[in-house]
Amino acid sequence: MDKKTAIDIHLKQNYLKADDGLIHFSTLCGAIKDSRKMTGRNIDTGAKDGSNTCGHLGSWLGTMGYITILDQIGKCYRPKNKVPLEKNKVPLEKNKSAIIKALNYFTDFNDSEINALYALRNAFFHDFSLFNKDNSKYLHQFIVDNDATNPVIVLPKNDWDGKLDNINNDNATYVNLQALGDLVENIYKKLLEMSNLGDLEIELEGKENELASRYSVVTGQKII
Repeated sequence: MDKKTAIDIHLKQNYLKADDGLIHFSTLCGAIKDSRKMTGRNIDTGAKDGSNTCGHLGSWLGTMGYITILDQIGKCYRPKNKVPLEKNKVPLEKNKSAIIKALNYFTDFNDSEINALYALRNAFFHDFSLFNKDNSKYLHQFIVDNDATNPVIVLPKNDWDGKLDNINNDNATYVNLQALGDLVENIYKKLLEMSNLGDLEIELEGKENELASRYSVVTGQKII
């Protein structure tokens, strides 16, 4: 399989019914649909949709879906015009690199903001909480909401020391879950545009063969 075909399948294969009756889809497209459903969006476009009563824009589970999408994007892609992150950021912990890569490659966030969003990922996924105490680099206590206009992230005025008795508004890291979902939707649109221009590089060690085989799924029924 050539590179362009593999990327097209990964970015665009959205529950395609084959002649044998089986449904083919990429896990990226599946994750996008599920995240949209859980965050009250149109499952086909990502637009906010008041008729979708399955989820809401501040859903933690929906946000976890979007964060997982960032993880997958960071494993799979980088812009052609950017040096691989591990070559210019030392050290970059291997098990933490995927979401950090995605945010470095496809957003304008600084390192502190990227580390804070990674810390939120850990708090949600490992503990379903608003506290991350992994180490000093990722030490955060969070306030989250789904405001319509606030930015994705606002770093605290003062660093939190990790002590629960010392929690206050000045050492809280703010994250707007609606804006975080919008961010991932915009990154996905950017990937589609970059793919059309031939500006995407596959990061996976196995390149197009790994992209096609690792993230393609066949099922006997349509899952929506």
